[in-house]
Order: sequence, then C-alpha cells, then structure tokens
Amino acid sequence: MQPLFKALLDLLLPSFCLACEKPLGASPELLFCPDCLKRLRFIQSPLCPCCGRVYLVAAGGDHHCGACLTTTRHFTRARALFLYEEPLKKVVHHFKYQGKTDCLPSFTRFARKLPQQIEMEAVDLIVPVPLHQKRLQERGFNQALLLARAFFPKDQRIITNLLIRSRPTAPQTGFSGTARRTNLKNAFAVIKPHRLTGKKILLVDDVFTTGTTVNECARVLKKAGAVEVMVLTLARVTEDY
Repeated sequence: MQPLFKALLDLLLPSFCLACEKPLGASPELLFCPDCLKRLRFIQSPLCPCCGRVYLVAAGGDHHCGACLTTTRHFTRARALFLYEEPLKKVVHHFKYQGKTDCLPSFTRFARKLPQQIEMEAVDLIVPVPLHQKRLQERGFNQALLLARAFFPKDQRIITNLLIRSRPTAPQTGFSGTARRTNLKNAFAVIKPHRLTGKKILLVDDVFTTGTTVNECARVLKKAGAVEVMVLTLARVTEDY
C-alpha cells in the first residue's frame, strides 16, 4: 500500500481499541490499546495436559485435573489462546452476536506467535464446530469457521462439509453438565465418513467452557474413523484453581 494512500485511509477510517474503543495510532498491528492488551491473559502452564484447564494458584507443573480423571475425554488434548475474561469477553461477544469481525486480524497475529497453534500443526484436517443451518441463517456466519481461517489463513485443510449439526440445540449457557450432555445427544453427524479414516483432526471453536460440545464432536468424529482429535479454541473459562 502506498504511504500517501495509507495515511489517507488512516485519516478517513481511524482505528479504535476493540475493547474500550480508545483511539489508536495510525495502522496499529493489533486493535487493542496498551492498557487492554496488558489485561489479556495468555494461557500458559501449569495446566491440565488433557483439557487445558489452567491452575491459577496451584503449585507444581502440569497435571491432569479432576474432571479429566473422572470423565471420558474423546479428544487427546484441548488448548486455548486466552483466558475468557474481560476485556476479551466483550470482544468475543461483539464478534459472535453482533458480527463485528474486525477482531480477526488481531487474533491471526496473536496465534502466529503462540505455542498452542504450533502444538496443533501436525493434523490432517481442521474442522470448525458446526452450527445448525437455522442458527447459521440467523447469525449469518459460523464463528468457529472464521476463527479457523484466522488461526490458519488460506489453509486447505479446513473442511466445512464433514461434520454437521444434525438437529437444533438450545444454547449451552446455564445448563449443568448432565443437561449439557443431554442437550447435545445425537446433535452431530459426519458426512462421508470415509474421509476420516485414519485421520488426525483439529476441532476449532470459540470458547471452551466445560468441553461438552467439543467432546461430543470428538466422539462422533472418532466413531466415524478418526484416529485422534485435538481441540483449539480462542479462549477458555477461568476455573477456581
């Protein structure tokens, strides 16, 4: 881009922080002001090597959490880039429910530098968690697909017609663990399962809460022939310890 045109574009379309809407300098690499950037908490050890649960105050290294020791996990491991806290929660809400996709280039830049993405590179297919067709029509986009494309730009491994949500489900928010599992029972299906035989799959979603959704997706994918399923999300809820 020519410098003069770039300067004119900055003047006509100024940038603002995605979280607090504070004006930013000309052509910022990240749409977060310094104050909000400092408040973003990138996920790092110690954590659960299976589900990625972060131990905020626990001493020692990585170790399996109670949930992973007592619950069948159909995915090998799940990782997220950030803890799901403010100011990121506001940005994710605007992205998911208001269609504000101007956050995606910033997420692309974050993902390039974080070990979570490198850890997930050795897969055969990248599968976004699907929306039901009715929800997709209402929202106009699948946030998981947009995140997959942001994390892995122009990657030919991203497949959108393999895993489908075969029936509509109520939002998981507010449900207990048992109710979440009931809500998702028989909600996902695989199209052309022969494409999964012997494949390593990376599931992509926006937020890991209890892991019920991605676990059910992983179960269906492995039943159809996948040998391994890993999970990558933008954020993960903060646990009590």
